[in-house]
This record gives sequence, structure tokens and C-alpha cells, in this order.
Amino acid sequence: KMPPSMESFPQEVRDAFFLHQMLSDKWEGMSGYHLGKDMSALSTYLDLYEIKNPKQTMYFFKHIENEHSQLINEKIKKQQEAQKNRVGKGK
Repeated sequence: KMPPSMESFPQEVRDAFFLHQMLSDKWEGMSGYHLGKDMSALSTYLDLYEIKNPKQTMYFFKHIENEHSQLINEKIKKQQEAQKNRVGKGK
């Protein structure tokens, strides 16, 4: 069955997705590009939610974060290019 349900993943993967949702995003001010997650609250969340295997969880978290950032930044780049094209055609 696709897509797989969250229950079909190991606990570390589920924990990584959970942490990814909990942490806020960081954005570059001028270009608007996504810089990743704000990791300042990470250790608090690891302790608070008693993450059993933080090392393995963070391995999966970083993969999720990289994919997420790439998707967001590709979307932003396409929007910026479309905006440039609209402005260029309007001259």
C-alpha cells in the first residue's frame, strides 16, 4: 500500500518526522531561501519526548530536512524565475 503509513516505519524515523514538525524553519532574509530548521530547541525536545535513540533519529532527521529544504528552495526558485519572466515580458 502506498504511501506507507507512519506505523510501518521504525520508531527512529517516526521520531525524526515528529521533531521535523516541531522545530521552526529558518529563512534567509534577502532571498527568502529556506535555511533548514532552527535547532536551538532540539536538545529540549529530545529530552522532553524521551527520544530513545537520538543518534539514529538525527540521521533520519537530517535526510528529511535536506529533502524538505531542497523542495522548498526549488519551488521558490521557480517562482522567482516566473516573476522575472513576467517582469521581462512587461517591458
